[in-house]
Amino acid sequence: MGKNNAKPPLKSKKVPSQGSQSAGTIVNSALIAAVIAIVAACAFYYSDALGQRKTVESMIKPFAQKLESKLNDLGVDMGRSMTAEELLQEGRAHESLKRPQCRDAPGCGKSVTADSCAADEALALRCCSSCHKLTCVDTHTDCPTWAYEMKCIDNAEFMKANCCSSCSPDPDDPCSIDPSERPDVHTGDITKIFERAMREFPQYPATVHSTDPWVVQFDNLLDDEECAGIIEAVGGKRGEYIRPSTTAKPVRQANGQVVLTDVPDQIRTSHNAWCQHRSCFKHPVHERVIKRIMSIVGLPENNAEHMQLLKYGPGEYYRLHHDWIPEQLDARCGPRAFTFFLYLSDVEEGGGTNFPYLNITVMPKKGSAVLWPHGLDSDPRTKDHRTHHEAMPVIKGMKWGANYWIHVSDFKTAMATGCDGRQGQPRRSRMLTQQGAQARLQEDAAQRAGR
Repeated sequence: MGKNNAKPPLKSKKVPSQGSQSAGTIVNSALIAAVIAIVAACAFYYSDALGQRKTVESMIKPFAQKLESKLNDLGVDMGRSMTAEELLQEGRAHESLKRPQCRDAPGCGKSVTADSCAADEALALRCCSSCHKLTCVDTHTDCPTWAYEMKCIDNAEFMKANCCSSCSPDPDDPCSIDPSERPDVHTGDITKIFERAMREFPQYPATVHSTDPWVVQFDNLLDDEECAGIIEAVGGKRGEYIRPSTTAKPVRQANGQVVLTDVPDQIRTSHNAWCQHRSCFKHPVHERVIKRIMSIVGLPENNAEHMQLLKYGPGEYYRLHHDWIPEQLDARCGPRAFTFFLYLSDVEEGGGTNFPYLNITVMPKKGSAVLWPHGLDSDPRTKDHRTHHEAMPVIKGMKWGANYWIHVSDFKTAMATGCDGRQGQPRRSRMLTQQGAQARLQEDAAQRAGR
């Protein structure tokens, strides 16, 4: 039998240069320029014919504003296509983000063996999936359990040699987790992140409401200009991106697949907007604030979801809930690790953030923020039910805030490639429960026996 720890090389793809211009972009830009010219000509003719004093500028201003908003939504900059980073900020994938595919070419059948895969590199490439399954195998029945316990990371050399299958992503599933990659938030990291934040950022005075679990309020995080800038950046200059709030719920499709779908929900009556338009992620205040937040938590910016702006009017609320999304446990981004909630306004009365299981209520204070975890410090992949919370009703005034959810691993790439858990569970669960681990072991054994 061939080597049990061999990993056939994956086929690479040519990556287009960033900022390359597409024909579709040129056509869009030309059409937009033509529309502007026609509107301007009509406005000039109209004002001249009627002898009115309206200028062309004032006549076309409403049209120009709408076109500007549309340009931002499309990411069109008059002839320039979007870079990979800009696409990522909008939740769209650039070719360079896609995981190389490991598939079998025609003719890869039962004649392919572990020995032939190990001996013939060309065959290993052509029959990538088959060779991976034949040569990358587990030699111990406890491999799935060890992998679940993060041994692929903590005892990498032994696990690579003896538990190759359990420590490798599924070649048939581009969204499967690679158990050999350490998440950015691991066992014991939650406490370290909070302690470091308070130690290294004394300019944002911290109020520790709880240490088990952590709930910490930071004051003076934003000034008045930055609070207004976040509202403008995410919500739009005229509030054009603000919509009634929804919640993500699992919905079964006609094909039986369960996907997360944003739907209206009476437990949440606020309005919100997402920073997935160019006028937001290019806004200087937004850029400055997210760099500050991610410096405080000490994690990569791509681990964070796009900022969500919130607007609560009198009587509006968000009933008791948890920010944990169980469908993301198997996703490449992993579960949410933290909520970093920004208070962008004072509230005359009401509107506090209440943690009923901890007997804690944080009242809105403009420019402050509150940070709390979603998982346990001993295992960030296990939900901490104690951080259930609610946005209490606003009684008088207006409450502006912003959610910044931060994951244990890269969220933005996972979202852009359809691997953030919203599209349903992966074809094979990757050792996240003992049951799933044993099921995967049995499935691998059945596949090898069937060849």
